[in-house]
Amino acid sequence: MRPAPLRLCEYQSVQVDWSQDTREAVLAAAEVWQAAHGLSQPPLNFEGPDGRTLCVQQHVGVVEAGGVCVEIYPKLDSVLVDDPSLIENRAATVMSSLLWLLEESGYAGLIDSGEASVEESPDSISDLLAWLFARRLRYQLGLGMPQEYVGQRDDLPLVRGRVEFSRQATVLFGRPDVIACAWDEFTPDTALTRLMRCATELLLSRVRLPGAAADLRDAMAMLHEVTSVHPLEALSSAGSIRWSRMNARWRPCHDLALAVLRGLGREMHAGGTESFVFLLDMNQLFESYCARWIERFSGTRVQEQVRLGTLLVSPNQKLGQDADFLWHQAGDVWVGDAKYKKSSSDEWPKIDDVRQLICYGQLARKLHPGKNSQLMLLHPTTNAETAYIWETFDGQSLRLQSVRIVRDQ
Repeated sequence: MRPAPLRLCEYQSVQVDWSQDTREAVLAAAEVWQAAHGLSQPPLNFEGPDGRTLCVQQHVGVVEAGGVCVEIYPKLDSVLVDDPSLIENRAATVMSSLLWLLEESGYAGLIDSGEASVEESPDSISDLLAWLFARRLRYQLGLGMPQEYVGQRDDLPLVRGRVEFSRQATVLFGRPDVIACAWDEFTPDTALTRLMRCATELLLSRVRLPGAAADLRDAMAMLHEVTSVHPLEALSSAGSIRWSRMNARWRPCHDLALAVLRGLGREMHAGGTESFVFLLDMNQLFESYCARWIERFSGTRVQEQVRLGTLLVSPNQKLGQDADFLWHQAGDVWVGDAKYKKSSSDEWPKIDDVRQLICYGQLARKLHPGKNSQLMLLHPTTNAETAYIWETFDGQSLRLQSVRIVRDQ
């Protein structure tokens, strides 16, 4: 039975009474996930004089290890975590808004258009990944199984394919009853399908959502010809997958399956699956959503992570400056910056954020001579969207724009 979750929000800290072994297991699982995703620091850590203060960063998701489960919610839903009586009733609404945000942003291709509006959606972060993977995999399998020619080798009584004369003359010398054969077989038992089956088996053992469980069972039935392999073998073989237009439609399923298996902790190397991590970087998710929001606002294409120039030009060009967003509208060049960390209790806007954006605007004018620069600083809200126009000391227009990140009910 899965443990009852400890719920908290991004950037929150909470005192835990877990044993040293449990804390080490949770931290180890987080560090494995950190290494798999190339992050500079783990998504959670333990602080305090006794090491019992659990602190989380800007990631939303679930961490299970050492017999405990940590669910991290978006910080704008902190009222749910502060009042446990609310979370059971409104968790489905939170998940629905998170799915909608993934759909609107197109973040990492996790969800297709229209999927966030279905009636059944996960009511816990633990089921979110299973729901996403099950729907996508079941749909793709319904269109047909991916198959390809796979090389086979065996010692057979009759010739099949071509004869491997070197093996026949050495290993099988003096064995007239068998022939060393090699051939190519068109089969669904490939590295790609083994990866899919491995992720399906893992999620099926964890999922609680009835619809997702049914889709996963259907997928398992369709994958009955595929060999069941250990997660390490599935991950190591994933690098050998040959991509072409024939199997390109499987890329989102492949990416989700990798996310599932990379969430396994150190136990995977010993043959168990007692820890699991699935997290979303809310900074990146908010940036992706803001890009789509700006495209609706401006009616034009938005460039993301644009190199505007460098702060130093002599003797070497150093300290490159990359803007979150750049777009052109009515003869102006707009520079945007998304700040997910905006808090109502802090002074806003932050001096560092404004100074950075002013610099971006000056570099953008230099990069696009003859155009005026317009600045936009975007931050999240669960209320109505608002906009305030300010003017910087060098005459640039600065728009402070709140962006609603929950779906209207």
